[in-house]
This record gives sequence, structure tokens and C-alpha cells, in this order.
Amino acid sequence: MDTELPKTAIDYIHSLGRFSGKPGLHRIRALCAALGDPQDRLQFVHLAGTNGKGSTACMIASALRAAGLRVGLYTSPYLVQFYERIRVDGVMISDAALTRLAERVAVACESIQLPAGESIGAFEFTTALAFLYFVEQQCDIVVLETGLGGRCDATNVIRTTEVSVITPVSLDHMEVLGDTIAEIAGEKAAIIKPGSAAVCAAGQAPEAMVVIRHACEASGAVWYTGTQDCRVLRCDIEGSAFVYDGQGYTIAMPGRHQIDNAVTALRALSALRERGWNVPVEAVVRGLARARMPGRLERLVDQPLVLLDGAHNAAGVDALCRAVDDLLKMRRLHVVMGMVRDKEYETCVREIARRADVFYACAPDAAGREVDPHIISAIAARACAEVHTCRTAEDALGQALTAAGLKDCILICGSLYLIGETEKILHARQKTSE
Repeated sequence: MDTELPKTAIDYIHSLGRFSGKPGLHRIRALCAALGDPQDRLQFVHLAGTNGKGSTACMIASALRAAGLRVGLYTSPYLVQFYERIRVDGVMISDAALTRLAERVAVACESIQLPAGESIGAFEFTTALAFLYFVEQQCDIVVLETGLGGRCDATNVIRTTEVSVITPVSLDHMEVLGDTIAEIAGEKAAIIKPGSAAVCAAGQAPEAMVVIRHACEASGAVWYTGTQDCRVLRCDIEGSAFVYDGQGYTIAMPGRHQIDNAVTALRALSALRERGWNVPVEAVVRGLARARMPGRLERLVDQPLVLLDGAHNAAGVDALCRAVDDLLKMRRLHVVMGMVRDKEYETCVREIARRADVFYACAPDAAGREVDPHIISAIAARACAEVHTCRTAEDALGQALTAAGLKDCILICGSLYLIGETEKILHARQKTSE
């Protein structure tokens, strides 16, 4: 890293860009090799999928921590702080550690030769840095979430994994991953490694399941499904209680889809247990109850109820709509929504607007990728009688907070950029009021 430039490590990483050349693992392999292949000194649970992988990863990591293991967790993207992406035992990487390791990775970047016109991208850089940190922190196991796809994702540089987890696959990032669910499933399933256990979420689309099963057989991985026995006892805004394989569990993250994610996590944990990891059921019960994931029907304020949800594609919004139907039907609903252009924004806006009593369209701060709020408003107006076009997230949230009654609900959704902005706005308002 050029120390003459007045940049923080995070500024430097962001300056590297999202895409840095032809899709493939050649850049991250070269970078990791220059760093001594730190990933080869770690054990992994590796997750890919379109929806639910962040929540599932969080649940798995929480359960492993409760079992007494030192656990690394790598997720993306972040909501408020970049440091959220790299955690050990629930604690974010410090700025000092990030800066120190960024210097080391930057030096390694200078030492490698890449094809003409290619360079190390931000995600590749961050992934290599995370591996170094997890080795330095002496993690027993790392829960590793892919960034985009699987086959060419930088996290797929790892050679072995204990368990490969495929969460529900649906249409997203088609310009990179393919036009059909089967094609996208093939990209995701490429994380399955020979000799690993392969766990697939229940309710997977049939065409995805065929592809994932074939990838498992082709690699010689061990297919692990676990029991189908899941009985829901409670599902409300406080979370859920359910019985799986004769054992009771509670989770704090609300929505029926989070029970599905918890079952996927339980299958992955059972697969680890079968591979010799000491993960007592009692620890899993504690770990799932403690698991929290920001931006997943996250409750920030009680009166009026303010919820944040990062659903930003058709399948994610479908799950969110089911949760709204189940959990919020007795509340007047104010929706603050903004989206980016490379998502199925018409479908997403239409489905959310159908459930809104009042709809506030805004533009998230998405570096030029945001949809014009007037376009969002026009779509929403076909399904919702009261629609407001707002310039910014702060404008939209301010209007919603002014209009909402104490028993109403304000739902902010449509983009992770918007969720991160809203978190900052609400925290700033709380500090001002204090």
C-alpha cells in the first residue's frame, strides 16, 4: 500500500474496484501463494447460495462458539462498518489489525505477476487479508461465506473444507452467473470439495437440486440431508421456537424463512459432528438462541416498530413478504424502499407495495447504481394508494417517522446500501436525543 497516499486501509481496499479482470481463481491463488497460503492452515465451513447464507453462517458460527471453539466468520457485504466482514468469536477485526495486514497484502500484490490488464480486486484483497487474520488469531474453524457465485469466487481458493453448504438458489447476478437457476446452481455447487460433507437447504428448486446432487457425486463428497422432522411451535416478531429431530430450539431472528435457515445450520452442525467435531446439542441450543444478524428483520425501535430487512432480489423479497403477512398483518405498514438497477426491482417493489399502507420511495447511496426514486414511485403507485417520492433515505425515513403512529410499523427494505444508511441515520438521531 502506498503509504504516501492519505488513505485509510479501507479507502485503499475500496479503491481496488469490484471486478479486476477475467473471472477465475488465478489472481487469488497467486496472492495467497505470495502470502504463504494461509488458507491451507485453516479448517472451513464454506457457504454459497442466493439467499440465507449470511443468516445461516451466523447461526453456525454462534453454535460453534457456544461449543467452545475459536471461530472465524467471514461475510459480505457489510451494513455499517467494513470491519463487520471479518470477526473472531463475534468480535470485529480492529482498525489496527486491518491496517497492519493490509500493508502486508499490498506488498504481496506488488510481488506477483498477473495477465495484462488485470489486478487484485477489493474482494480478493480482503479475502486474503481475512485468511491471514484467522491464522494469526489461531481459529479452530472458519465459517466462510462466498461473495458472488462460487466457482470463481475468491473464497473458493481453499483446497479443502469440512462442510460445503448450499443455501436456496434463485435468479440473481444473472449477468455473471447465468440465466437459469440450473446454471446459477452449477456455479454455487462448485464450492463442494472432494471428501467434504455437502449440505443443501431444504426447499431447493428441483432444477437446482439435480445440479447440486450431480456436483456432489462428481466430486466424491458425502451428501448429508439430515432429518425432515421440523415442527414449528411459535413464529412471531420476537423470533421462533421449533422442534427439530426431537430437540427444541429458539431463534431471535423473526420469519419462517429463518427457521429454514436454522434447519440448514443444524444439518451442517450435525455433519461436522459426524466428522468428529465436538459440537454438543446443548451448545447448539445456546448458540442458535444467541445468534443475531443485522439487517434481517432487525428491530431498531419499538414505538413505532422500525424494522430493517436487506432483501434485495425476488426470492428474498418473497420471503420478506411472507414474514410481513405472518407477523405484521395487524399493524399499519409504512414502507421505505430503494433499490439498485441490477436487481429485479419491478417485481420486488410491486410485491412490497401491495402490502404497504404508505410507501416512501428513495434512492440509496449506491455509487450510481441506484434506481431513480420516481421510477420506484411509479411502480409502487400501481399497488399502493399513498406513495411519496423522496430524494434521500434520510428524507424518506423522516417523513415515515413523522407520519407513523406508535402502533404502526416502518419497514426499510430493498437494498443493503439503504439498510446501512438507515442504521447510521437512526443511531445519529438516538445520540442527538440523548
